[in-house]
Amino acid sequence: MQALGISPNLLITQIVNFIILLVVLRLLLYKPVLNMLHSRRQKIQESLEYAERVKAEAAEQQKEFERKLEETRRETQAAAAAAAQVGEKEREAILNQAREDARKLVEQAKEQIEYERKKMMADLRDEVVRLSLLAAQKVIGQSLDDQAHRQLVSEFIAQADQLPANGHNGH
Repeated sequence: MQALGISPNLLITQIVNFIILLVVLRLLLYKPVLNMLHSRRQKIQESLEYAERVKAEAAEQQKEFERKLEETRRETQAAAAAAAQVGEKEREAILNQAREDARKLVEQAKEQIEYERKKMMADLRDEVVRLSLLAAQKVIGQSLDDQAHRQLVSEFIAQADQLPANGHNGH
C-alpha cells in the first residue's frame, strides 16, 4: 500500500475518524434532522387536513348560499305574483267603478232627457192653450168670462194630455 502512496496507519486513522464522525453526526444531526423532517411531515399533513376541512366547509357554505338564493328567488317570485294579483284586483275594481259611474251618467242623462221632454210637452201644451184661446176669441169675437175660460182650458188640457201619449207610442 505504500507503493500506492497510502499509509496504513493514516488510512486506519481516517477510517476511525470517519466512523467517529458518522457516530457524532448520527447523534447530533441525523436524529434532529429526522425529527425535524418528521415534524415537518406532520405539519404538512395537518395543513392538508385543515385544507380539506376548509374545502368541505366552503362547499357546505356554497350549498347553503345556493339554497338561500333559491329560497329568496321563490319568495321574490311569490311576492311578484302577489303584487300582480293585487294589481289585477285593483284594475278590476277601477274598471267596475268606471262602469258603475258610466251607468249612473247614462241614467242621469236619461232622467234629464225625460225631464226636458216633459217640460217641453208642458210648455207646448201651455202654448197650444194660449194659441187656442186666442183663436177661440177671434172666432167667437168676444172674450169669454172667467168661468167659461177655465172650462175651455180644462177641456183642452184633457184632450192635449191624450195627444202626446198617443202620438209618441212609448218614446
